[in-house]
Amino acid sequence: MTTAILGNPAIGGKVGDGEDIQFFIEEKLNAFDEVMEGHEFLEIDGEIPGNTPKEDCLKIINHKLECAFAIDVDSVIRQDLESIIHALETGITTRLHGVTRIVGYYSRVSNWNKSKIGELHDRHMGKYSVR
Repeated sequence: MTTAILGNPAIGGKVGDGEDIQFFIEEKLNAFDEVMEGHEFLEIDGEIPGNTPKEDCLKIINHKLECAFAIDVDSVIRQDLESIIHALETGITTRLHGVTRIVGYYSRVSNWNKSKIGELHDRHMGKYSVR
């Protein structure tokens, strides 16, 4: 999945104090949990611990597509809930607005045009070597 690397969550346009941020995080996670509990074919199947708390993921099973996704908790907190659910339902993860590293610099995917998004879809992980 596309991982979001965004700034601190803002509350009312300003970054809140620790209690406001904690409340914001709890609200986002509770909303995600409620949607998942009531969903007809998505299910939370457990947690996948990362090397750091920021890398912790949730395993989501999509019974309709017969596949599973790992979504980091940070993305659940920082991304729009509707976009997350749509991505989990369809398997189209580029709808999550995040930051990607291309050729040594970071760029927000949400600023890209259709052609650049198409190039992102066409990229493949591979084993490349120089002969």
